Amino acid sequence: MFGGRLDQLLFALYLVANICLGLWVSRRRKASVKDYFLAGEQLPWYAIGGSIIAANISTEHFIGMVGAAYAVGFVVAQWEWGNWFTFSALVWIFLPYYLRGGIYTMPEFLERRYNKECRYMFAVCSLVLWIVAQMAVVLLAGAKALQGMFGLDPFVTIIGLTILAGSYTIYGGLIAVAWTDFLQFVVLMVGGLIVSYLGLERAGGIFNLMHQFPAKFKIIYPITDPNYPWFGVFTLFLSIGIWYNCTNQFIVQRCLGAKSEWDARMGVIFAGFMKLLLPFLVVIPGIVAFQLFPGLVDPDQAYPRLVKELVPLGLGGVVMAGIASALLSHLSSVLNSCSTVFTMDLYRPFFGQGKSDAHLVSVGRWSGFLILTFAMGLAIWFTRGQHSVFLVIQNVGAWVAAPIAVVFLLGVLWKRATAQAATFVLIFGFPYTALVEYVLFKHVWFLQPFDNWLNRTFLVWATCMVVMVVVSYLTPAPPAASVDGIIWSRKYLDLPESERAYAKGARSLLLWWGLMVGLAGALYAYVIWFQFWGPGRS
Repeated sequence: MFGGRLDQLLFALYLVANICLGLWVSRRRKASVKDYFLAGEQLPWYAIGGSIIAANISTEHFIGMVGAAYAVGFVVAQWEWGNWFTFSALVWIFLPYYLRGGIYTMPEFLERRYNKECRYMFAVCSLVLWIVAQMAVVLLAGAKALQGMFGLDPFVTIIGLTILAGSYTIYGGLIAVAWTDFLQFVVLMVGGLIVSYLGLERAGGIFNLMHQFPAKFKIIYPITDPNYPWFGVFTLFLSIGIWYNCTNQFIVQRCLGAKSEWDARMGVIFAGFMKLLLPFLVVIPGIVAFQLFPGLVDPDQAYPRLVKELVPLGLGGVVMAGIASALLSHLSSVLNSCSTVFTMDLYRPFFGQGKSDAHLVSVGRWSGFLILTFAMGLAIWFTRGQHSVFLVIQNVGAWVAAPIAVVFLLGVLWKRATAQAATFVLIFGFPYTALVEYVLFKHVWFLQPFDNWLNRTFLVWATCMVVMVVVSYLTPAPPAASVDGIIWSRKYLDLPESERAYAKGARSLLLWWGLMVGLAGALYAYVIWFQFWGPGRS
């Protein structure tokens, strides 16, 4: 399918434009820490929102989520629609403190709120997680996806993607990542819309699809469902949602580079609107594929099959550019966050005290190069075996999310939370997750019917919350001076006084946030109505 010269030309032009944009926007940047790691705090709202979406999307969406929709149906849309809550928490609770505190990294917050031990544990844990699950595994998944769609050799693809992402990320820092992410956001949305439109046209339209396969449009499953229990699906935001969207460096970092607090918050709201659109690009195509190609042995081949069968010559290059965009933006965002956390949270406290900005930027670039090279080698090694890459990506959140979400959430909202409690929860959370997964839900009779990673994650989150509260009350309260300006209060709902006059009328954050939440509510209401009271229901 990708053999046409026009397709190849479009794809090649896109790659050249992507690299040129990354190098161009970073050409005049000074070698300062703020310029390299926070884009000189000059990012506008639309670049922030587009970059958040581009950083979030990877082949997990175009392959794993489409495959899940093929196998199960629309319930996986909750992974996108459910972001209305966590993006709201980021806008109204977390971002004001992050921005007014002038922090560079999420581990830095933990030191300010608790202690150095929490900072270093979170930094090391984040680096290991990102390099393995968010870089090496994503590189492998992308290589397999491009092989399935376009016949590209995985070994060559891994090396090519590594070089492309590194060429502008290592040199330009966040400013290059954010603006190339915005270009990639536009391209991946266009590519996704092409496949979705052509698929729905072949399927007879979305309403025909809903009436032909109503079971595929269920969003509420029994609490004992082995894959998508309603309780686990709708409590996901408390653990994985808070962890991923509110404490994750490669999501939050572009907000820290905003030119104003209004731009940072509006960028998140813009990303929220795009999250509501995403199921129409990565979930509906899976159900379309179920209609057109029933009986696929591997549901993860649903999207490649759609691309091969439906996309005409000339548009193949755009679709491939969209897939490459999802890979490059995710990879470059994680790489930039890795170098930032390594430099600011591990190198500077131990070896970089008193070092110049130019020195720290150099460390950031060299660490980025070494991290990317290691991730590339890991991905190539992974190609030698059979790995369920998408299962790895999906389940990794269940292991790390709950304790981190609890420590951050109580750290912002509750002044009585202590450093000893936070340290204990971060250490306790991971072995306790193993106990819950391998012992409690397998051998305790009243938990067995609910054995599912979503339900298990909620139990870990609830337990960590209780443990955090109990240990906090058993240890001395933090001095009032140490939590002043850190604990959330109602004043954080408002923008800084210097920005309030600017943020009225059509620029009102409350207006656009309300529209986002209202649209999310309307979409949920329609799908739930269709499941229980729609045409053909008694």
